[in-house]
Amino acid sequence: MSARMARDECPALGGKGYNMGDYSHFDDSGRPMMVDVGGKERTSRRAVAECFVELPEAVYKALREGDVAKGDPVRVAELGGIMGAKRTPELIPLCHPINLEAVRVRCELTHRQLRIECEASARDATGVEMEALVGVTVAALVFYDMCKALDKGMIIREARLVKKSGGRSGSWNRDQEIKPEEPGFAGVSAPAETLRLIRAGVLTVSDKASSGERIDTSGPSLADMAREIGSVVEKLGTVPDDRTSISDKLKDWADNDDLDLILVTGGTGLSMRDVTPEALMDIHDKIAPGFGEIMRAHSMRHTRHGFLSRGLAIIRGSTLIIALPGSERGARQCFEAISPALRHGIGTLRGWDSECGH
Repeated sequence: MSARMARDECPALGGKGYNMGDYSHFDDSGRPMMVDVGGKERTSRRAVAECFVELPEAVYKALREGDVAKGDPVRVAELGGIMGAKRTPELIPLCHPINLEAVRVRCELTHRQLRIECEASARDATGVEMEALVGVTVAALVFYDMCKALDKGMIIREARLVKKSGGRSGSWNRDQEIKPEEPGFAGVSAPAETLRLIRAGVLTVSDKASSGERIDTSGPSLADMAREIGSVVEKLGTVPDDRTSISDKLKDWADNDDLDLILVTGGTGLSMRDVTPEALMDIHDKIAPGFGEIMRAHSMRHTRHGFLSRGLAIIRGSTLIIALPGSERGARQCFEAISPALRHGIGTLRGWDSECGH
């Protein structure tokens, strides 16, 4: 197809059905142009954007241990994001060069994920949304480049505007925390499901730990991992391998304390004393079978005995209760498997997130 034919057939290039004079970024002849903002008032503008990088185990471990051969990828990514935001007009066609007053890029490492945030501000005639978006995108690419030797399976996802203020359109916030008539904003927000703190409890099931014969490491380790995904661990407890003791404690935490999430570690094996699954089934309203399935599948990647675990999840009222293995290593591995979907599942159960398709 010739260039002229392509132009005649494509509405976006002035073809059938479009009058190019109706568009702000095209002149009457169909040629692209920058919008004339010479007559617009220069006002304070600000925007915040974010994106996420999903981290394979090798990358996550290297970051936690400070063992990346190229140096500190987080700091280099933050610097790269600032530089990228400053070069936005060179990367985005028809984007105005503006007088940036400040650009800040922050990286936050959570469990198997790096959250990157860019905040840009200026006093000018047009907004800084593109600068913020370019900032997080370039930062993510720089981070990938710094860590690709460890594992090329990193995934960059969900680059998005979080909030903006200033200009003719006023303030906008993804989660509608700020109404349009409210000028400016303070701090940094994230999507609603990540802003809500999960109220959690961790229960260790062990005869020896409950009697003081051994130190419990699985419970505190799970509590730390729960905090990494945005939980407040309100309850920590230990009970013996007794079916009634387990079910009574879980009912108390779910019904009286109304916790969002309860993690149970221990008692999921095949011995006669392993009765945690039975205790959960004594008090369940619903079963959530996917959790047990994914935990066993993930465990099989680490040990051929992984399918022997009887880990499972139930729902009581609006509380999600998950039984994980009793060993610290097994509990951590299973939590890693379920954590990417955990917040959304709790959000759906509690009514925070009604759209499962998002």
